[in-house]
Amino acid sequence: MSRAEALEQYRIAQRNGMKYYNQCISKGIYPYPRVLNDICNEAQAAGKVELGEIEIPSDYIIGTVASGRKAAFAGNFMPLLSMSSEFSTKWVTLCEAHLSSTGITDPIKCFEYMGRFYVQEGHKRVSVLKSYSAPTVRGTVTRLIPSWSDDPVVIAYYEFLRFYKLARIYHLSFSRPGCYARVQQLLGFEEDHVWTDEERMEFVSMFWQFREACDEQLLKAAPDNSLSEVILACLEVYPYSDLCKLSSAEVRKLVIALVPDMKVAANPDASSVSTEPEELPEKGIVGRLLDGITRPSVNVAFIHATAPETSNWTMGHETGRKQVEEILGTQIRVKSYVAPIANADEVMEAAVTQDGAQMVVATAPTLLAAARRLAMKHPNLKILVCALSVPYAGIRTYYSRIYEAKFVSGAIAGTLAKGRPIGYVARYPILGVPASINAFAMGASMTSPDSEILLEWSCVPGDPLVSLRDRGACIVSAHPVGSTDLSGDVLDWSTAMLKPDGGFHPLASDVCNWGKLYEMIFKTYLSGMWDAIGDERDSSINYWWGMNSGVVDVHVANDLPTGVKQLAQILKSGLKENQIHLFSTVLKDQTGVERISEEQWLSTEEIMKMNWLAESVVGHIPTIDELLPMSVETTRLLALPVS
Repeated sequence: MSRAEALEQYRIAQRNGMKYYNQCISKGIYPYPRVLNDICNEAQAAGKVELGEIEIPSDYIIGTVASGRKAAFAGNFMPLLSMSSEFSTKWVTLCEAHLSSTGITDPIKCFEYMGRFYVQEGHKRVSVLKSYSAPTVRGTVTRLIPSWSDDPVVIAYYEFLRFYKLARIYHLSFSRPGCYARVQQLLGFEEDHVWTDEERMEFVSMFWQFREACDEQLLKAAPDNSLSEVILACLEVYPYSDLCKLSSAEVRKLVIALVPDMKVAANPDASSVSTEPEELPEKGIVGRLLDGITRPSVNVAFIHATAPETSNWTMGHETGRKQVEEILGTQIRVKSYVAPIANADEVMEAAVTQDGAQMVVATAPTLLAAARRLAMKHPNLKILVCALSVPYAGIRTYYSRIYEAKFVSGAIAGTLAKGRPIGYVARYPILGVPASINAFAMGASMTSPDSEILLEWSCVPGDPLVSLRDRGACIVSAHPVGSTDLSGDVLDWSTAMLKPDGGFHPLASDVCNWGKLYEMIFKTYLSGMWDAIGDERDSSINYWWGMNSGVVDVHVANDLPTGVKQLAQILKSGLKENQIHLFSTVLKDQTGVERISEEQWLSTEEIMKMNWLAESVVGHIPTIDELLPMSVETTRLLALPVS
């Protein structure tokens, strides 16, 4: 019986091979298995590693080492030769062995290059197993390591080499740098955590559930049409422990909901940054009269991750909320909620379904995942999240270009430091923060060319102020935490002189005027311009407004020298009127590499994603494993791109 089954299996496999071959020919695509020797050989490789016997995902077996065997197979490893050939006889015999109680036991022998496998011995074994859709093939593998280059695909592969040492799996395959480390983070593992056998088995089981759930049509929505990208997208939104419990049908439903997000991620042109507010259309007499009769209004839910009584960050957004309520009056109905991460979904859902919110404003980046899940359930809901550059469908993000204020504060500090070291306390190593550090350093260097910026972080163990005092800093600047009330403690001022008695003398404060930002965004909605700016389901928008919009400012102490106050005013005016363009002058990093030249300015995206420090900065950007536990989640959400 097994012989007849094996013969029929060959007929089916051959038909599939011919179908694949003919489709490739009609599209002008190479129809045979790839030949490794035409791509890279051992002499060209940077190194060679013997991996021993491993389970190879069959989808990643794409070629042959030498060209001699390629004509017998189509590119999908299905046979092309006729039933009367000697090849078919051997294939059928192997198929009988596969159908027997023992199965195919001998491992194949192959080379791995750039995450794909090329068969040296065992081509027919691969063909038989692939014809039965075997998920893996046992093989003895030799890895060829490519020569290093700045190609993102090569960078990503070198990141895979590190990931493989930890996970010992080949199932994930990314062509974008940063993805492997991101998966390790989203699984809840430390950066250098080595997976246990149980952890490996659990992940691989989840992987196969995704593979079963995602057909070719679904994968087309993902970057590179990659199942790995689908899994990463799901991990960004849903806890790993929840994904492990889903059936294939449940996985498919979840992935379908994420298709708009994946399309945005796959299309660089779908994400845009708004650097200043849209000009709203002026209404004529009739429009103004109609507004007096039926004024448009909006019901807004402000969702905070922490209570304003315990968080200056939340208090700053609450202050902005109150400001915009006073300005817009009856055109806006607002309710504030405190939603700790554990029950953020429940609070947001109640704000929409019970309280009728038409717009949700989440004021902390840690609420991002919950906001994305809300967007999937309510596609017509308007959602804003206070975060920088997160390209997801269904939501818009917003932040301030606080680095402009930091430039002015740096100039003030450089003037008053008189050549002594200046301290800087950064909060998190996330998007936008290196830009603020470097802008501060540029401002200080403008007024004191030999200035030295001593960098400390509040997100790592230790007291940064104590450290800066010990290092000889005379002035300290810190990242503003959101409050615009400067009438209280001197520490509310983000730049201050360190006094010999341990106290502080205020110099300047960088201000985020969230109320102004909310006013302009809500007016955009009320004017009907929201949908004209972009469709949430097909694109993502990040509002990143600065001094020219009134969202960012610098308040200076009254007792500053007159000349210093005048300098600050000149710099602020230049930024407001777009006469000063930061990051448009020559700037070197800590290694001496020229990052900005006179001919090449930084784009908005390059400023946002800056992951290096200026040469006058003494300190480094901490890694995840250096952070305090409370700082890890925010850092992971808005992680800096990998160099």
